[in-house]
Amino acid sequence: MADYSITAVDRRVVFSGSAGTGPYAFTFPILAQTDIAVFKDSTKLTLTADYTVTINASTGTGSVTLASAASADNTITITGARSIERTTDFVTAGDLLASSLNTELD
Repeated sequence: MADYSITAVDRRVVFSGSAGTGPYAFTFPILAQTDIAVFKDSTKLTLTADYTVTINASTGTGSVTLASAASADNTITITGARSIERTTDFVTAGDLLASSLNTELD
């Protein structure tokens, strides 16, 4: 798993009046293609069926390309959609490792 800095950026990008298939860029880091949700107007699109995601390996940012073109009156919205979960259990008087904290914060 990659380690990215925690940045104070908006995890939502809206493109209005942008016709075509993209690419539509997002500037917040993600770890996997499933860490975002993409909407055309109010309809949630499905990964691989409706869009593909390209991730920059060094920054975690990337872009979305639609399978079918948006029209000039469509709004394309990309949001961060990573599930909030904790994978490490911290116990009283146990080890508190920096690597464990980094994993949890990513």
